[in-house]
Amino acid sequence: MESIINQVFWLWVPLALLPIWLRIGLTVFLVILVARPIIIRLTPRLIQWTAMLLAKGVELLSYPVMLGFHRYLAKQRENGSYHIPVWVEGSEEVFALLIKGLTKVQDLSRKRKRNSILANRIVRTVAIMSAILLPLAVVNNPTSSYSETWHRFDNWVTTEKVEKELGFQLSDTQNKILGRVNQATAKINPIEFVLTKDFKEGGNIRSTPSLKGKIVGNFSSGEVVTYLGEEEYDETGIRWLKVETPSGKIGWVSSRIVVKK
Repeated sequence: MESIINQVFWLWVPLALLPIWLRIGLTVFLVILVARPIIIRLTPRLIQWTAMLLAKGVELLSYPVMLGFHRYLAKQRENGSYHIPVWVEGSEEVFALLIKGLTKVQDLSRKRKRNSILANRIVRTVAIMSAILLPLAVVNNPTSSYSETWHRFDNWVTTEKVEKELGFQLSDTQNKILGRVNQATAKINPIEFVLTKDFKEGGNIRSTPSLKGKIVGNFSSGEVVTYLGEEEYDETGIRWLKVETPSGKIGWVSSRIVVKK
């Protein structure tokens, strides 16, 4: 079974040779479409069970509250007052509306056939929108948490699954193709970085993407460096960006100390 699952990772080989934005878009779109049957079948049940539990919770909560109202009104009648306060009537209406609404949700969730066409359209729309928006977010914000999560996943599939378990050397070909694409993109639409607020004293630029790399330059707070479209991860998991300073020095800077301008 495990070997069969590993064979699925061969699908990553052609995907890995595509530009990063296209790879992210196709991956997200395919994952959502594959999960669509589960989502469509499971979501109505989850909604139904959630609505049922909430309705029971409202009923259990309303019982002692209504009992307290009853005792309060009984004492008021004993004192000769038959006026029902607005807050009592309002509370009763709120509980009634909540129970009625949750019951309606349960009824709608049971009509799966009627809602299956709409659910399929919604899932397809979400898949298309995610396939468009997520690549834009990752490409334009390379130091963000979701961007780093994607790159960790990308690196894991490439090195751990495709190269180590399947024995297919993908990194070299991938880096050459994607490096050229990223460099061309960076020239057309350059991305600039500055130091984060935590590194006001300055940052180092190294000859290699590692903390062991020789320092070939530095830049101070407020100074802008240009992203050259190349990035790598070192053995500790730190993501490094290849940049150029205004003075023309080229090297690698840790993504942890810079932020997009």
